[in-house]
Amino acid sequence: MEFYRYEAVSYASMDHDGEYVMPRYPNVKLVLYTYELHKETPKGYWIGHGFYAPDMLRGNSRWVSKTGRKRYAYPTKEEALTNYIKRTERRMKILKAQLLRVEIGLEKAKNMEKTRKEFGIEL
Repeated sequence: MEFYRYEAVSYASMDHDGEYVMPRYPNVKLVLYTYELHKETPKGYWIGHGFYAPDMLRGNSRWVSKTGRKRYAYPTKEEALTNYIKRTERRMKILKAQLLRVEIGLEKAKNMEKTRKEFGIEL
């Protein structure tokens, strides 16, 4: 049995001289990671890559719930893609809220600086 997880990965770009350049837009690819079943328990699965040894289960594996709504990896590619979309939408909401707070804070700081300079106030 295999488990799947999608991740967005950003790759570097090279110009015609073979030097790395910062592209105008990030070079992002959607990558599907595949995990092998190491062990099944009544409540979930231990999944991971490569070598599996029962005494080293926690070091090389990750536990995934059978019934959890949010899981690290999923048994089908469709579920993994749906989870990636939901995770990314949630992340975007959080980042937009953080950006709004930063923009407001920056505007207030610029106004304070302008006022300080106009009236010769020291901090």
